[in-house]
Amino acid sequence: MFQIRDGSGKVFNRVNNPAVVYDSNDSVLLKIGEKETMQQFFEFVQNRYRAYGFHDMANDIALMELPKDQEEIDKVFQICDYIGKLHKRALLH
Repeated sequence: MFQIRDGSGKVFNRVNNPAVVYDSNDSVLLKIGEKETMQQFFEFVQNRYRAYGFHDMANDIALMELPKDQEEIDKVFQICDYIGKLHKRALLH
């Protein structure tokens, strides 16, 4: 089990399969949590943007499973734009 925690150690959530929903264009983290919950949130956000005609914005929303590594999870939650670095790394593989 992994923790979603801030830099001072405050735990906000515990997850088995960490994942994130983020804006891949702007490298903005929208939500972090359990993979199944993030899948539902991802679909909700994309559908909401599309319902209002914002198809390009919907296409920028991405879902990523995080490495099962507490240090990496901490970086994603605590460091601005770290998700952008992971996104770029994923594109290279």
